[in-house]
Amino acid sequence: MSMSGRDAYQMSGIDQWLATANANEVVNAMAAKGMIPETIDCRFADTTPGQLAYVSKFTWKRAPANTRYRWEVGDPNYLASKKVRSNRVGLHRAFAKVVRDPATRQKVGCSIWTS
Repeated sequence: MSMSGRDAYQMSGIDQWLATANANEVVNAMAAKGMIPETIDCRFADTTPGQLAYVSKFTWKRAPANTRYRWEVGDPNYLASKKVRSNRVGLHRAFAKVVRDPATRQKVGCSIWTS
C-alpha cells in the first residue's frame, strides 16, 4: 500500500491549527520536500476588535513541475485584493474557503492560488 505525500504528512502529527508564523515555517518546510498546499482551512483564533488573529490548517500534494503558488488568510476584502494581484502574475485560485464566526458574524477567508 502506498501513501500519498499528503497522507504521510498528516500522519506525522503536524495536522494541526497553525498561527501565521508557524504556517509560514510549515509551508517552507513542505516546499523543501517538494510539496505544495492542496487545501487550506481557516478559522478565527481571536475575534477581539483590533486584534483579529487567524489560524490555518493545510493538506498537501506533490508539487507539479514548475508550479508557483501563494496562500493567504484574511477578511474577504483583503483576499479580493490578493486575488487581483495573483491573477496579474498568472496565478488562478485553486482552493478557497470562507468561515463566519457565529458570535461576532465576522468572516475570515483563506485561499490558495497556483500557476
